Amino acid sequence: MATAIALLAVCLPSITLSYIIVCLAWPWGRCIRCRPGGKNRTCRACDGTGMRPRLGWQLYVYARRLYRDGSH
Repeated sequence: MATAIALLAVCLPSITLSYIIVCLAWPWGRCIRCRPGGKNRTCRACDGTGMRPRLGWQLYVYARRLYRDGSH
């Protein structure tokens, strides 16, 4: 059990850093609702584009706006 916890402690920061890099490089991901069939013109989640911002990007934008609004 201690080996699994140690392995998780070593891998978690690298996985997190990798996800942050992916979100900064490619902020748009495929829409979850449109994924099986591609673009769905009636999808309300992505407005028919087939692309939605990733969760990490949404959190980054939220934190950036919160900082900007609080510092002015």
